[in-house]
Amino acid sequence: MRSEFDMSRKTHRPTMALIYPPTNAVTVSPSLGLGYLAACLQQADYGVQLYDLARRHMTFKQMVRQLAETRPKYIGLSISTPNYHNSSKIAQMLRSLPYRPTIILGGPHVSVYPRAALTEFDGDYVLKKESEYSLIELLNTLEDGGDPSGVNGIAFKPNGEIIETEDAPIPRDLDELPWPAWNLIQPQVYPPIPHQLFVKNLPVAPVLTSRGCPFNCNFCASTYLFGAKIRRRDLKDVVDEMFYLVDNFGIKEIHIEDDNPTLVKKHIYGLCDELLSRDRPLSWKFPNGIMVKTADEELLRKMRKAGCYQISLGIETVNEETEIGKDVPIGRLKDITKIAKEIGMQTNGLFVVGLPNETDNMIKRTIEQARQFGLDFAHFGAYVPLPGSSWGEEAIRDRSDFAQINFFSVTQRKDDDAKRVKGYQRSAVLGFYLRPRSIWRILKMLKPRQLSGFLYTFRRYVFG
Repeated sequence: MRSEFDMSRKTHRPTMALIYPPTNAVTVSPSLGLGYLAACLQQADYGVQLYDLARRHMTFKQMVRQLAETRPKYIGLSISTPNYHNSSKIAQMLRSLPYRPTIILGGPHVSVYPRAALTEFDGDYVLKKESEYSLIELLNTLEDGGDPSGVNGIAFKPNGEIIETEDAPIPRDLDELPWPAWNLIQPQVYPPIPHQLFVKNLPVAPVLTSRGCPFNCNFCASTYLFGAKIRRRDLKDVVDEMFYLVDNFGIKEIHIEDDNPTLVKKHIYGLCDELLSRDRPLSWKFPNGIMVKTADEELLRKMRKAGCYQISLGIETVNEETEIGKDVPIGRLKDITKIAKEIGMQTNGLFVVGLPNETDNMIKRTIEQARQFGLDFAHFGAYVPLPGSSWGEEAIRDRSDFAQINFFSVTQRKDDDAKRVKGYQRSAVLGFYLRPRSIWRILKMLKPRQLSGFLYTFRRYVFG
């Protein structure tokens, strides 16, 4: 089993601590990015400590005390825009340690702003975009006393002058990568509030079957970070990983977190065939969303037969004149939800409230029609100008704005405009879920130990 590592063995190289700061998100899932990096470090014979503070099991001070005791030579800090504020706090605390570790910054945010990140987070190095290869090359270079300017995909500032190297080669063959270091992640102990909250079975673990997306949507940074070409994993290996999680960690549901999982239908048909060949029931779904135009009756029936019980549909807006960078055939939605209902599959619509080029009437139209498609669930996220997306780059006015970005508060607008859009988001959530059938559906899906998380989520989306 390629994901297994003997943690009792002594490593020949120093230890690196990997930190994922908490975000303002209301749900919590294991960080696959850190999991892959941790596995590559283990494979390269480095010691690894993993601190996923989004799990909410440890305070900043508790983590810093542990770091002060264990003194890892290298510390990696994963920074996304929604955890910008907490990342800044942690970076300051890391520099207060009683020794000086080498701090390496990575993640989506610093991939867009590598030069600024070196100063803002007082880092020694920045890793850009996918960094499984560049991290190991950088550490090996530093351990061997070499010149890091020969390492692609990094930025650093020797003697105060910033050096940024060209992007590193991405992992073309994802099967060359080890599985995430599940032995360090321990997915079964995460809070029972996974991505999209409502699930059939707990505990849940996320899995990736591909990377990349050819559709450079105006609001999304995925293409910038992972490229336009979809790279796919061997499906036997994917299903092996799924049942490894089931057998070793008691996982009862898998969330496939690909950015565009059904674009290549041959890939998903192959996944379904591989799952069916195992003759073991397993619940799974696509919380990140699939493209509406890829959903047809044949595909849905195949997925349902293989254990998929819910699809999330990337609708964003019902206004076809809104230029978002992708085609959403709104006229097909009622047919899709009808087919899904017939075969016993749930549907979840993903909408964005407050897109920058929509009028009040256009926002109202989306909110009203969302209740008419026959969807079981709906997510109404506030528009977020993510760095790396075309709209994000246009919207960012001041770097202090980063500390305010999350998915339930309106940002990048004047105060009166933000209140208005927040009102629309509140209206959308209440209008969809305060219906008898929606309330009944929630009561059937909600697990008792999810109650506090559900109330917290409802409060944040309604009141900000």
